[in-house]
Amino acid sequence: MLSFRKNNLDKIKSFIRNSEEIEIEQSDKEKLIKMIRPTVGIRTKPSDDKNVKVGKSKIGGKPDLPKGFEWPKKDNKSMLFCAQYNLAEITKFDKENILPKKGFFYIFLSLDQEWNEFNGVNQPFKFIFSETENIIRTEFPNDLEENQTFKTAEIEYFQFYTIPDDENYKLFEFEKKYEDFYFYFYQPTDEYLIEELYEDSNKMHQILGYDRSIQSSVVYEFASKELGLYLAESSEYKKRWNDIVELSKTYELLLQLDCFDSNTDLTKFGGSGTYYFGLSKTDLEKKNFNNIKMSFQMT
Repeated sequence: MLSFRKNNLDKIKSFIRNSEEIEIEQSDKEKLIKMIRPTVGIRTKPSDDKNVKVGKSKIGGKPDLPKGFEWPKKDNKSMLFCAQYNLAEITKFDKENILPKKGFFYIFLSLDQEWNEFNGVNQPFKFIFSETENIIRTEFPNDLEENQTFKTAEIEYFQFYTIPDDENYKLFEFEKKYEDFYFYFYQPTDEYLIEELYEDSNKMHQILGYDRSIQSSVVYEFASKELGLYLAESSEYKKRWNDIVELSKTYELLLQLDCFDSNTDLTKFGGSGTYYFGLSKTDLEKKNFNNIKMSFQMT
């Protein structure tokens, strides 16, 4: 197994500066190097609740919730518990000092009642930040069927680094300058990150950094939802494209949850999709997690 050493950032910088695969001007390489962001990587391993301590970060299983917690519902139907993240475990990997030092993130999702699946289209969800560390392992509500719970996968964090998505607005100037910028920079750099440094980065889990989107950069979808343009007619979307781009610059990725991770069984409702949770930079600075935007993309 490859080690996740502290000098990986230096390796990425060296690759961008020296690789013959990257065919752009040296000054542009330096601009792109400055865009690299520290990111919290996530590895998962199959487990069982009896082997996971209360409060440990995990996907699936029974949640560890504050006493008296009111389980989220939609249309009087209990939402499905998907994951919990212990922020105290993340702190040493949060190099930009963005997140609270303690507390938990919890993710609950609703099933489409007609199709009995996750679909991401105006899908009800609850992204909860709780500062309470007085928690207990909590039984599922009676109205959740056995197949509406998920097997347990323990989470382990590591230091990761990301570059902007290939369609991110930060790369527009390079796209204009180099006709084949994707092949000159993005593809070789992305492959280097995956194949040489982070063997688990093919899983789409992460916290902070740039989104690793399956389709176009999710910051545009966050902005589209804010503007009421999500799933709008393509003509209207194109007409408001400049507004979408400008607003997207105010959003940050907070967290990605990969349904297609073989160590979990989220795929039974989410297929090959990944959930992306984001918020405005202002809210993130204030550590206000009450206005989360969610996007869902599939291969």
